[in-house]
Amino acid sequence: MKRIVTLTSFLIRDLFRSLAGMVPLACTLAFGIIAFEYGMDQPQFITIAGIGMGAICLATTLVLASRANRASSFLLVARLHRRTELLAALVLSSLAITTTLALFMALANLLAGRLTLDFPMALWTVPTWLPLWLLAASLALPLSGLVGRGGSHLLGYVLLAGLLVANDRKAFLARHGMDWLSRIVEAVLWPVNTLLAQASAGIYGKEYVLAWALTCAYAALLFALAASLFDDKDLLWSE
Repeated sequence: MKRIVTLTSFLIRDLFRSLAGMVPLACTLAFGIIAFEYGMDQPQFITIAGIGMGAICLATTLVLASRANRASSFLLVARLHRRTELLAALVLSSLAITTTLALFMALANLLAGRLTLDFPMALWTVPTWLPLWLLAASLALPLSGLVGRGGSHLLGYVLLAGLLVANDRKAFLARHGMDWLSRIVEAVLWPVNTLLAQASAGIYGKEYVLAWALTCAYAALLFALAASLFDDKDLLWSE
């Protein structure tokens, strides 16, 4: 655990010593300005900001993974007892960066009067967002060039885009006799949709707990997939 924490600290410092560190900062700034232009109440904040910062968490993990996918990382990887330690550090680094940026974004908009939160109920935002961001960071691992083999990460992007498009076009699918596909998409996305819907409504019962647990299970499965791909991958760097 100590090695993972040390590696997490190294990855964060390495990111913000490069121009790549501007990516999460610029994305958060742009999102904070655009999304909060007309103000937000607590339900909107939980849903919109949660998803928006989840996307930034995914992007941050991809940037961190690209930084790790260099010949200069050889000595670092070679000294690890298990390669999964690097993946765990990437996830923790992304979560730490995303949490910090989300906190500053929320405080800035609270002070500017563009965000309304109802305390102490607003504290439920933390356990609601955590599994979402964990899922986003875990999803980014198999989508990265560090972990992906051949074109496997490109296939992952295609599947993810297809899932999001199908979710957005459920009415179209129903009209064209593809209800089965719509039901599959709903079932796959049920944990995330239910988690956000229940939290936005201020309901924290059995459905919320089940959705929370399933979202964490999704993240664990994606992390296990990434670990399996990365464990015996030949690391060849162009440098």
